[in-house]
Amino acid sequence: MAGVVFVIDGIRRLARAAGRKPFLVAALVALLPVAVPAFGGLSPALFTFYGAAFDVRAEEMDVAKVWQFVASVYVAGISAALVLFFLATWGHLRPLFRTRTLRLFIPVVALTACMGIALAWTAIVLDSAGSAGDEAVRQWRSGRVPDYYYGASPQPVCLTPIGPLSELPLYGHRLDPKQVYASFGVVDGEVTLWDPVSGDVFAVPTDSMQLLLAGDGDPGDSIPRRCRT
Repeated sequence: MAGVVFVIDGIRRLARAAGRKPFLVAALVALLPVAVPAFGGLSPALFTFYGAAFDVRAEEMDVAKVWQFVASVYVAGISAALVLFFLATWGHLRPLFRTRTLRLFIPVVALTACMGIALAWTAIVLDSAGSAGDEAVRQWRSGRVPDYYYGASPQPVCLTPIGPLSELPLYGHRLDPKQVYASFGVVDGEVTLWDPVSGDVFAVPTDSMQLLLAGDGDPGDSIPRRCRT
């Protein structure tokens, strides 16, 4: 409640202030956390940093549209909250710069605010996604299915080649039909796999093998040590 009162009162003060220049400066600085992720999309910002723990790119994850929408809403919500907080803070601090001498420090304050709001957005959105990915790797190595993360969570799978194993296009990677791999879904006819033993990531055509879920795949379930052949 105190935060809501702070934001509403600060924006009201800023809106009632005479002159458009202070408001435009504040708006340009505050829109940074919205403009920056908008260049590459909202949800890929989360999936890129989450997948970095597995060396998997965002475009290699099969994420349902609804989860992409939810992730985008989350990123946009954090960005909007930072925008409102900065505008409210500027509204409360603006009366301090009425004197001519203090107005000279407005560019310094604006630059500091740019750095602060960018760091806040990075810590809340990107660092949290990276931490979730690191936690998923730790859960996997401890033998447990990782928690859900906006539809991008890896699933334990077993693979059975349809033809000879030597004819699979693995590009130098090793595939063991008895081993449990982490799958990030099927994209453009290929399934991206993460090898928890070597840490390698490689894609295999889905028409060259059978892909079966190892266990139930729910968060917290035990990951089988080996696949049945």
